Amino acid sequence: MKWELLDPHEAGRVIDLFESIYGQEAGILEYSRDFLLRNLTVASTLQMFDKSKEFIAVCKGNLEVPTRAGNVTYTDRILGACWFDRGGYASYSTREISNAKFHHVDLTLPTTTRVRIINQMIDQHILWAHNWGIPVVCSTSVRREHDGFIRIHEKRGFTVHGSFAWIDTEEGMKWIR
Repeated sequence: MKWELLDPHEAGRVIDLFESIYGQEAGILEYSRDFLLRNLTVASTLQMFDKSKEFIAVCKGNLEVPTRAGNVTYTDRILGACWFDRGGYASYSTREISNAKFHHVDLTLPTTTRVRIINQMIDQHILWAHNWGIPVVCSTSVRREHDGFIRIHEKRGFTVHGSFAWIDTEEGMKWIR
């Protein structure tokens, strides 16, 4: 597995892999692929020139899939993707917050691999926020089945309130392996 910043030309590949999640979970938000593709492409293009504004990365690797004719290996497959921004504030605080816009993992992967990828995403979120002086990291989930995802954060020292997980960036740095 390897991580790299999202190439704007691959934004559609990321959406293809995780689109079914949006369709199921969007609810009243009315998912729009075109709107997401525009936002992801623009943000990943901006990231090429200013890495302090948003962080969008993909995890790629080879995936071997058994078939009737034998195993098929998919090379350079997107296994996960994450998107973090900055500039969030609580109405009562002057401390800037980096919010996770999404953490997506290929749900066909084994559980241990999914957990490892999510932990790597959390590491990257904390490291990115630390690098740019953002004092608070917040991660959330809109999925109905968010318990496992949130539990990973809780084990990493995040304060959890429902589907929100918060941590002071410097405290989060202590948890990085």
